[in-house]
Amino acid sequence: MQQPDKQKKSTSESIAETLRELLPYTNLGWQLVASVLLFFGAGYWGDSLFDTRPWLTVIGSVIGIVYGLTSVIRSANQLHKRKSKETT
Repeated sequence: MQQPDKQKKSTSESIAETLRELLPYTNLGWQLVASVLLFFGAGYWGDSLFDTRPWLTVIGSVIGIVYGLTSVIRSANQLHKRKSKETT
């Protein structure tokens, strides 16, 4: 009877460990979405202010995508380096 309890405990511990390892990576997707939406919104606001539709929206979206991808790649590299240091 002790074996199922130990198995449950090790399974729940392994699930918790997996979630702890994945949690920093879930933030990367939100980081990308937030930067694209922020720059898109700024471009849209600029278009309505200066009546330049759709140019500032397009430029803002492109800047948001480039900034977001750069930020995600930089963060992923930092996470990878931190993970490498922990394992050595």
